[in-house]
Amino acid sequence: MPSLLWLPLALLLPSLSYSQDTFTLSEKTLGGLAQDKSPEWESIEAAFLASKVEAEQLHDRFRPELFGSAEYSETRERAIIEFQPIWSPVKTGQIGVRQAFRGGVSMSAATGLDQRSAMTPNGTFRDVSTSTVRFDLQVDLWRDLFGRLSKAQSNSATFDKERAELEREINRKAFAVSLRRTYWSLVANNEQIKIYEGLKNISGTQLTDARARLRAGVTDGGEVARYEAQVASRQGSALYYRYQREILLKQLKTLLPELQGKEIALAAYNVPDMIKNVLACTDVIASQKGVPLEFTRYDEVTKLLRQTQKEQNKLASSYDDVDLKFVGSVKTTGVASDDNGDGLKRGSYGAAVDDWQDHNRAGYSAGLQLVIPIGKGETRKTQELLAKKRFDSQINMTDANLTNTHDQLVKVIALLTDVVRAQKENTEALERRLTVQNRKFREARVSVNDLILDQDALLNSNLTTVNTQLEIINTILDYLVVFTETPCEFNRI
Repeated sequence: MPSLLWLPLALLLPSLSYSQDTFTLSEKTLGGLAQDKSPEWESIEAAFLASKVEAEQLHDRFRPELFGSAEYSETRERAIIEFQPIWSPVKTGQIGVRQAFRGGVSMSAATGLDQRSAMTPNGTFRDVSTSTVRFDLQVDLWRDLFGRLSKAQSNSATFDKERAELEREINRKAFAVSLRRTYWSLVANNEQIKIYEGLKNISGTQLTDARARLRAGVTDGGEVARYEAQVASRQGSALYYRYQREILLKQLKTLLPELQGKEIALAAYNVPDMIKNVLACTDVIASQKGVPLEFTRYDEVTKLLRQTQKEQNKLASSYDDVDLKFVGSVKTTGVASDDNGDGLKRGSYGAAVDDWQDHNRAGYSAGLQLVIPIGKGETRKTQELLAKKRFDSQINMTDANLTNTHDQLVKVIALLTDVVRAQKENTEALERRLTVQNRKFREARVSVNDLILDQDALLNSNLTTVNTQLEIINTILDYLVVFTETPCEFNRI
């Protein structure tokens, strides 16, 4: 009776095993997936935003700012000197605007209020008020004269931002290429599984025939055991490639979380046609007389690197330079502390403002600030060397990558194509030999070991062909990671 309780569950399990949605995978459907939701895509975007934020923060230094403050204080302390007033409460506040400019100039303008009260033996002060209007100016007369350094900082940040935008586009295309690489690895894996499954079926048929001949007394147990070992070996290899398929699917679903929870099925594909497209793309590349810079964005990256290096050299050379600044200020002050003869001095903010409006209370100051470093260290030379080495290494690596990637592609593809051609001829010869060996085996003219050796030779030839075809596709994909704008059919997917 308890076994009947498991019946509904047993009926439910088959339906659960097929409850996952099936996604038919091809290069076209792969391109239609939401790549921007993948962790890799978000990482690319984060790297770009980091450079963008850094540039924007520098530009924010040259935006106008409003500033202000307000304070209220009160105390019950006693004066040390009898005639010294203890001001309480005290109310202060100010509001103003300031801005730094790229020409080494900074300015600010502010208005302030100070209002306080106190009691002394000579009288009482109530809301005595002081109002101020102030304008300050600072001009760099040496290091940042005519905005030399601030312009260098601004230009460097702008170049970094532009380079980050280029690298974002390059990395996005590199990510799309990595998805295509995984797809073609799945295709190659599928071909490998089919090869092993086909030979496993042949081995199974041969095993059945060997067992029948054993029962008929025309063979011995050694031949049967040899076929059993062959079936087990090919079954194990097929399972291993299925395991590899799961690893590749895990990799794909990690890159594209949208596929998580879905069963992946490969759409129909045509490897020979794809190889033709690859070779046609190779012909387009081979027709270029030199490195086709119009096919890549990396030349723009190196140009921006050189421009950034120039600006960074300016900044490094000014590290321990003389610092000379002009500092000036214009200020007008109004005070309201009216005595009505009753020993009480009163004031107000309005009266303080009227005081400097009705009378000339303006004053000014001007001066120079000079800083001369003494005992200079090696920091300046180190910074200059760092700017040179850091950018030179990036520029040289990028240029070398462009040249080497282009120069080697045609040679490598030609070699791989010759390998595939030779493997095709080898496979055709092995197929003809195997046909003959099968006939001789049926006529008892060759041993089972000889037959299996020929089958394994054909198997290895087919597997090598698949691996070489995958290598050809990966080689052209490596090229397209660098030369992202190559105008060929294989690069339009």
